[in-house]
Parts: sequence; C-alpha cells; structure tokens
Amino acid sequence: MAKVAVVGPERARAVDAVAGLAGSGKLRAYVDGAGNSVHLHLASLGAGEALRVGAMPGDCAAYVWQGDVLAGGVALAMGSSAIVEQGGELELTGGAAGAQVLLFSGAEASGAGGAKVGGGGHVHLLPSADVPRMAPEPGASGVSGGLHADSACPTCAVWLHENHFPGSLELTEEQAARGVHSHTEDEIIFVIGGEIRLGSKLYGPGTALAIAADTLYGFTAGPDGLSFVNFRAAMPGMISFAHGAQISETGYWQEKVPRPVYLSPLAA
Repeated sequence: MAKVAVVGPERARAVDAVAGLAGSGKLRAYVDGAGNSVHLHLASLGAGEALRVGAMPGDCAAYVWQGDVLAGGVALAMGSSAIVEQGGELELTGGAAGAQVLLFSGAEASGAGGAKVGGGGHVHLLPSADVPRMAPEPGASGVSGGLHADSACPTCAVWLHENHFPGSLELTEEQAARGVHSHTEDEIIFVIGGEIRLGSKLYGPGTALAIAADTLYGFTAGPDGLSFVNFRAAMPGMISFAHGAQISETGYWQEKVPRPVYLSPLAA
C-alpha cells in the first residue's frame, strides 16, 4: 500500500458489489485495493433501506457517521458502532432521515500474520451513549476522544477510536514537528468533522487517509477543529515519534478510558 494515500469524497468510487455486503442503498469504495491490508467502504442508506454485513474476509467495524440505523432491531444513533466478526451477520436499516455508515474491515482473516484468530460469529453493538470517552486533555492540546474497539475481544481483533481536536489550537513549527510520528500497523483515518491539515492543504469531512505501517506523518487541525475515526485490523503496538520517543498506543488509551462494554453479543 502507498505510504500515505488521501482519498477525498470526490475520489471515492461507486461500486455495485462488495464481498460480504448486500442489500439496498449505495456503496462507495474509499480504500479497497489489492495492496491494502485495511479497507473502507461508505454505505449511504435511505429511510428503510437495508444493508446486510457478513461473510467478509476479516472482522468488520461499522461506524454511524451521519443519521441513525436499526442494527439487528437495536437503534444506533450517530456516533455509534458495531463489530461484525468473521462468520457473523448484521442487518443495518436506515432511520427516518437515512444514514451514512463507514465500514472498515481487514482485507484478510484476522489470524493471518500471527494475529488473533477471529471467526467467533458474534456481533457487538455499542450505542454512542455507551462509548468510553476521555474529556479534553488539560493544557495546550485539548484533545478528547472515544474508544469503540480495543482489539481485546477474545474472538475479534479490530481497533476503532475517535479523536477530537479544538480549532483554537495554534502550534509553532517546532511543536508541529514534535507531533510527527508513525504506527506499527496499517491504518485508516476518516475525517468526520472539521478539517485536517497536511502540509499546506486542508481536507474536510468525508476524506480518508490510508497510512502504511512505520510511515512518519504529522497533521494539525483546521480553524474549526478536527474530528476523525481511526481503524486498525489488529491490536496497535507502538507510536514512534520522529524525535525518538515511543509510547504504547494501547497503554495510552488504557490509562484514560475503561474498556468498551457492548450490548449482549448477537449470535450469527
């Protein structure tokens, strides 16, 4: 996969069929190339339109970006999520105003490469109100966030978190340089609000970034702030900064929020 690929909404391709996704509504592919270990599709569901998620190569994490859905008969508002394990199935139905649902997945079985073997066939639902969240950090950063999936489930491997950055944050060049970092896994970032600044360019909601493992990159928030969700197909390892420091990503989140507690798993 390319080291950093930026895919705006105008570049997301309309697709008729995606393995493991079937039903009404419209599908667009953001990241789905043969060289990508993590994939992203966007489902646009009108009121009452249904999409069945199942039989995908890896575990799938669904995030309700806009609107609301019924998921297996359970109402999930904007900001909610669901995990569909390998072997599981879930029907998503657009609410009264429709919905935009992000569908993140691993391109291959979660057991590949020595990762945890999935295939439990469960579905985990996490309403927005139940997402473990951290309050804005004190001091200059003011960053807040929420943890949807922590890769610690016995039968699924995915990771999904959200971050929110205030728009009033002004960084010097030196401060911005200190934020340049890499992760030990391929990842996808999707902008759900505000803007992300990469170099001299600003990218707004509906933009996805596919970033290869061990790639150094940095970003800052736009003038109106930045909100995004971040997906990995397996448990994150270390965050390595360009200036030499390292921190455990899972350790960072464990210090700030409890583990997600899902609604009772639904059988396949």
